[in-house]
Amino acid sequence: MHRTYLINGTDNLYATPKEVGIPMIVITFCSIVISSVVVIVLIKTKKGNFFNWRVIDRFSLYTVICDILFYFSQTAYGTHDWLEKLLNIEISKLECTIYGVLIMEFLLSQVILNTTTAMYAFNLVIRGRKMPLGKWDAYLLCPAFGIPLVLLTTSAFFNQFGRNPVACLLKEERGILSIHFLQIALFFLVSLAIITGLYISMWIYIRRQTTAMNSTFGQQSAVNARRLALNLSLYVLIHVIQFGANAIEATWIAIEEPPVGVRYATIFIGATGGIMNGAVYLTVHKN
Repeated sequence: MHRTYLINGTDNLYATPKEVGIPMIVITFCSIVISSVVVIVLIKTKKGNFFNWRVIDRFSLYTVICDILFYFSQTAYGTHDWLEKLLNIEISKLECTIYGVLIMEFLLSQVILNTTTAMYAFNLVIRGRKMPLGKWDAYLLCPAFGIPLVLLTTSAFFNQFGRNPVACLLKEERGILSIHFLQIALFFLVSLAIITGLYISMWIYIRRQTTAMNSTFGQQSAVNARRLALNLSLYVLIHVIQFGANAIEATWIAIEEPPVGVRYATIFIGATGGIMNGAVYLTVHKN
């Protein structure tokens, strides 16, 4: 077992039991496989310039790539953690920081991508037009990957990363003004509020709307626009499931040390993201 430095200032012996570790590895592997299949299907079924693809397909590809990179980062840490126990070689502070930045970069990027997806759908359904994404989707990709990168590298510069019982992430602190709460819990809570609010507004509008919408996702019919809103709402459901657990855990940490079962549950739910996103994509692709 290795030593994990917890927030209370004590060294605690901690080891992930096989009953948790093995299923976690299997689920993560399945998510990587399914995400890879989605990438292959997207590339094989789409023709022409990538930026001429339907926006929903580009969103899907960006999300799946984030999933894969997130799982590879987690797997790299898990492998290193296992080797640490086997060979008694500790993970250095620099290595922990690198793992933390990579894991959180792709985690937070997904949150921004999902929020932008909801905003795009809202703009499409309510205003009847597409939201500009800029050349090469720059208005989407630059904030999605740039904002987390700036926040996380700044935190790394000020030595804000450390190990908790399940991963290398931002150092855990109590209080709602802590960096941990602001960059994780508040980030997730705000995204959940925005996405939920946008989709509730859309469904109210669609229910009351009786005339055809002027613009759809590359098709000129209200039926297709409604189908698009339904398809995108599936991504919102996945967002709530996948990242709601992170928000609960981070909020709990701001108050007190959560039970280790809560930490395990968060990791398990996060590990299923690739499976859930893959299932949603296949549903959308069939339509």
